[in-house]
Amino acid sequence: MSIVIRARDEARFIGQTLAAIFDSAALAPRQVVVVDSGSTDGTLEIVRRFPTTVIQIRPDQFTYGYALNLGVANVDTEIVATLSAHSLPAGPDWLRCLIEPFSQPRVAGVYGRQLPRADATLLELVGMRLTGVLGDTPRLLDRRPLFSNANGAFRRSLWLEHAFDEEVGGAEDIAWVRTMQERGYLIAYQPTAPVYHSHGEPILRHLRRASRDVPTVLGNFLHLGSGGRVVRKPAGKTATRPAPD
Repeated sequence: MSIVIRARDEARFIGQTLAAIFDSAALAPRQVVVVDSGSTDGTLEIVRRFPTTVIQIRPDQFTYGYALNLGVANVDTEIVATLSAHSLPAGPDWLRCLIEPFSQPRVAGVYGRQLPRADATLLELVGMRLTGVLGDTPRLLDRRPLFSNANGAFRRSLWLEHAFDEEVGGAEDIAWVRTMQERGYLIAYQPTAPVYHSHGEPILRHLRRASRDVPTVLGNFLHLGSGGRVVRKPAGKTATRPAPD
C-alpha cells in the first residue's frame, strides 16, 4: 500500500507524522507521496529527510480533490491511505489496522478514529462527535456518506473509475464515498487505526474552513450530487525518491 499526504506550511507537525509512518515497528508503505502546494516554512526541507516522493504545485492550482488525485496518480498500489500532514498516527499499528477491512471485497474505503489534540476547540470536538470519528465501535456503512481523507484509505482501482471531485471547495471525500455506496460498496469505520488530528484554530478561521465543506456535505446527504469530475492533467513537478539524510 501507499500513503498520500497533502501539505502546505506544515513544518510544525509533518516531521512527527513522517517519523511515525517510517517507524521500524510500523507496517512499511511501498510509497509515500507528499503533495505540497506552496510551503514557505521549511516543510519541504523536513519532508526530504525521509524516503518520500515530493510533488509541488502552485497555491492557485490547489483544490483538495486535485492535490489528492495528483498524489494517487503517482502511486501504483491497490490500497492508498491518506493523511493530513498534521495527522499523527497514534501507534505503530495504525496502518495495519486501517487496511484490515479491505479483506472484505465490498469495502471501498476505510476511515480511522481521530483523537483530538490538547488544543482542540469546543467546536472541533462537537464536529468530531457529529461525524463519528471519536467513536470506539467499528461499523460498516452502506448509506450514510461518512469518511475522512485526514485518516482514510481506499481502493485505487475504484479511484481509477471515479476520481475525487476537483471542483468542490471541500468534502471531496464525502462526495466520493456517496458514489461508492450508490454503486453497492461499503465504507468501514476502523477505531483501532487512530490518529491525533485537530486544528486548535480561532473560531473565525474554523468557521471559514468548515464552510468550504458545507455545500458538498449537504448536497450529498440530500442526494443532490455526487461529484467526480474528470481529473485534470497533472501540472505539478515530481521529484524522485531521495535517500534519507
